[in-house]
Amino acid sequence: MGRPEKPVPDPVSPVGKLATALRNGRRLSGLSYAALSERTRDYSAATLQRAASGAVVPKRDVVRAFAHVCSLDVDEIDRLWLEAYRTRRPRRSAAAAAPLPHLIGNISELRGALGELRHASGAPSYRMMQRRAQAVGLELSRSTAYRISVGQQVPGSMESLEAFLVGCGLPPRLHPVWGAAWRRATEHAESIRLASVRATQELEAVVADSPKGVVSQEAAMRLLRKADFDALERYRGFDMPWTVECMRCAATLRVRLSDVVLQRATCLECPEINERVHAAWSDLLANHSGALSRQEVRALRASKLMQVRFQRNHLDVPVFVGDKETGAVLQSSAWHPVLESALRRRIRRRFRLDVFLVYDYDVMTSSRNGSRQRRLAKAAGLVDGPIEGRRHGELDRGGGATVPSRVMATGESSSPPTYTVPPARRFDRQIELPPAPTNSGP
Repeated sequence: MGRPEKPVPDPVSPVGKLATALRNGRRLSGLSYAALSERTRDYSAATLQRAASGAVVPKRDVVRAFAHVCSLDVDEIDRLWLEAYRTRRPRRSAAAAAPLPHLIGNISELRGALGELRHASGAPSYRMMQRRAQAVGLELSRSTAYRISVGQQVPGSMESLEAFLVGCGLPPRLHPVWGAAWRRATEHAESIRLASVRATQELEAVVADSPKGVVSQEAAMRLLRKADFDALERYRGFDMPWTVECMRCAATLRVRLSDVVLQRATCLECPEINERVHAAWSDLLANHSGALSRQEVRALRASKLMQVRFQRNHLDVPVFVGDKETGAVLQSSAWHPVLESALRRRIRRRFRLDVFLVYDYDVMTSSRNGSRQRRLAKAAGLVDGPIEGRRHGELDRGGGATVPSRVMATGESSSPPTYTVPPARRFDRQIELPPAPTNSGP
């Protein structure tokens, strides 16, 4: 004799009433769950016992097979299951509830109403919906039925809608109401699409560089690079998807030139790269490993980390220097391996590190003009006037040059040795050139 079953948790609830009816039917039939499993041939004894436990709402096919083997009223068991299923479903608010078919006016309302229709019909399995549609000569795959039910898509044609309605078991007399709702929703979506196309054409005519009002390849590349993107394939149209690469973080993404012009195309990985670099910079300033000297830590804390640039596995880290003493300390590349180690713990991709210093205008001793460094510092809001940028490797006033140290992400330093370039010679003697020949003779 087996162990007695646990009592139903809530016998008066719809789920409890269904479980009680199933247990009574099994008791009257005198069959064990193992014998029920052998007769159903599709479900295990554990599945059938769980269906009669009262703790969960079982599948509809399981309940029907249980009732058929135990000679119960299948219609009554089906009614109890439907009531239990509707009770266990999370209640939706009145604002989120799907409208009735005759009130549907757009695609979103049609999507929600079709999902509600399947649940109101007893949530038949997708295999059952496929079989019902095939029985009347319609095509409805299980994947299509699933996507329509969960709101991932809407029927693309009237035949697809008809197959879904048949799969849900909706009476044929109600099909015309849903057909009219589908036509209103698709017409509304088409009107929105046409309005968007007209607006895009007007925008292209404004930014076009040709009399025909079409953006050329050169203009498209110029607009794309202005937004810090680089094309990975040829330009096909103003509103066509375009595979591009972010010039800051080297991420690959699909954009439309119309979105680029409207500043709606943004790279989602750039903020993440900058956040990780700033976290690594904080680790560098903390100096937990003790690899930096006190002078280097003071100089780094007196400097300012600017917007980084990650392009084609090259990570450019600009550091703003506000005084000469800080610049003199940070000119040495001895602290670069420490920064590279901190970056490796934050960024899980191969990169080649390039650190360069951005100087204030008053700090520089020469009158050079660094356009890129000026743009970086102005964008960061560090200075208002002109600034000068000196990258490792540029000539100083005395004619010397320091080659930047590039640190590989693998931990091996590939920096060339530091060397000095001799200053260029100045020739004070003037060189007289021979007169140019003429056609007038000697």
